[in-house]
Amino acid sequence: MNSPRYVFMKLLPKNLESRLFGNLVNLKVPFLSKLARNLFAKAYSLNMEEASAPLSSYANIGELFIRTLKDGARPIADAEVVSPVDGRESQTGILEGKNAEMIQAKGKQYSLAELLRDPELAERFDGGRFATIYLAPFNYHRIHSPVAGKLVSASYCPGTLWPVNPWSAERVEGLFCINERITTRIAVDGGGELLLVKVGATNVGRIVVNYAPNWITNVGKLPRKAPRVDYVPESEYRFERGSELGRFEMGSTVILVADKILAERQPNLFKSTLGQAVKMGQSLI
Repeated sequence: MNSPRYVFMKLLPKNLESRLFGNLVNLKVPFLSKLARNLFAKAYSLNMEEASAPLSSYANIGELFIRTLKDGARPIADAEVVSPVDGRESQTGILEGKNAEMIQAKGKQYSLAELLRDPELAERFDGGRFATIYLAPFNYHRIHSPVAGKLVSASYCPGTLWPVNPWSAERVEGLFCINERITTRIAVDGGGELLLVKVGATNVGRIVVNYAPNWITNVGKLPRKAPRVDYVPESEYRFERGSELGRFEMGSTVILVADKILAERQPNLFKSTLGQAVKMGQSLI
């Protein structure tokens, strides 16, 4: 039997609620916005020592949430693959077969083809490896490139905005396949490819990517009727390890998918960090 919390979240118009919440946390109301900002920072014990500006400089929660960091706050490891975000690596595994399944939580799985809404692309990653990193509200929420390489393409999949916390991962079937998401496909300099899937979540729900400035989710700028919208760069677009790629405007999840070439070249990929908190720039090898 579903819990009252599950039923409430299922009935809630999550995209609309998230859009309204986003407008609320970005208001600049004298005293109230700053009070809310201070309460948010205290409630989540934000480490403002590493932020590039003091707490008082942020006009509201929205600005605070997408804060940048001081130079050197996140050293980039000398490894081929580094963490693109601050968070906790909750799952990892091998992709086996045409309909490779990925672990969402204990007893719940989903397929890469469903996640990408692109079975042909999913087949290219047979024999590869994946990792899921969950970002909590207190984490730094800018997204950086995990590898050095070139942008091949990107895709936007419209969807709903369930929370992506452990509670939802354990209860919502195909959570990452029904939530709104943007996938970035990167050709790695040393050979092989890597996918960086950014999954939206309840409250604000916005995902921003630097390589396509008009791609901002949950603000009405992207078509929602097509199952998938593709993006191919008109000219070469490069990423360096640790270069900023985009951001979440409120907490969410990233899923990294390495193809067989990259996974075989780095046999320890994603293994040593499973279950651990990771920092952006930390080695995932």
